[in-house]
Amino acid sequence: MDDIATPTRLTWADRARGLCMMAILLFHTEKYYAGEEIIPYAFYVNNVLITFFFISGYLFNNPEKAFSVRHKLLSVLRGIILPYFIFTAVIALPKALVHDDTTLIDTYTDVLTGHASWFVAALAVAEVVFAPLVNKWGGRMMILGVWCALPYLIMAIAYHLLDNDRWSATNFWCWHNALLMMPFIFTGFVFRRHKEWMHLIQRPSTILLLVTIEAVIKCTVWKQSLLLTCQPIHVDSFILFFADGIIGSLIIISICHHLPRLRWMEWTGKHSLIYYFICGGVPLLVTRCLTICGYPYHNNYYMVIVAFMLVYVISTILSFFILLIFQKRK
Repeated sequence: MDDIATPTRLTWADRARGLCMMAILLFHTEKYYAGEEIIPYAFYVNNVLITFFFISGYLFNNPEKAFSVRHKLLSVLRGIILPYFIFTAVIALPKALVHDDTTLIDTYTDVLTGHASWFVAALAVAEVVFAPLVNKWGGRMMILGVWCALPYLIMAIAYHLLDNDRWSATNFWCWHNALLMMPFIFTGFVFRRHKEWMHLIQRPSTILLLVTIEAVIKCTVWKQSLLLTCQPIHVDSFILFFADGIIGSLIIISICHHLPRLRWMEWTGKHSLIYYFICGGVPLLVTRCLTICGYPYHNNYYMVIVAFMLVYVISTILSFFILLIFQKRK
């Protein structure tokens, strides 16, 4: 998930990914501590997940350098797929022990089929699909955009035609999720080539406009009880799903452009892939320990904040040592 194509990192991208990763940790902390999300899922979770795909499209390759499909596929293999198998295989046994209703066979089956971490699997598949399209049509944005919109339309049609069982059974390596993310990767890719657009969305007037539009979308989703979830895929309006995803990503990125240097957040964003692999286990264990020690949720949100801070600190320490281990092996 790092910018492999450029020698220098974009700090705003690291800040954005760090902020999004913290939001995901908060969501899981609420889920395990209170038994349900307290801040509604529709208000932010989809937006932070989609922002990762937008940034991946932005960092897909340096437009000043020639694009190599082989190099990109190797980087996806080394940077996403291999870490996926290593991390999910290692945590398979603890995961099976914690979840009493899950056998070790089922857990490793999830690993092999890409469901042990749907987001990482979908990101890998989306980048693998996007690479040959960029190689073929990278210089012709209109055609590339059509090729990225087509999978989205196909998934929208298939979602309404297939029943839930058939839809879920065919989602090998979360390719359904990956194809739904193609327009967002493409949008990030286009923004990299039109940097004046990035400057435009940073203007206070543009941010205010985007926030206003997003507020209207969120109110519509809330009042009509619409579902717009990435995983499992439940989308009542694919038009709103797209609009909410794009505008939400632009707002997050615009805000992160204006934030000061926050090295701890940037470090989190730089190593967000490691955080993601442990973003379920750490909140689960922390909230269980708090409950056992006599500090249950009891409708006190300040305890969620305390739990979240513990989750973030412990996740950061674990990520540091995991990174240290892998660096020594290299």
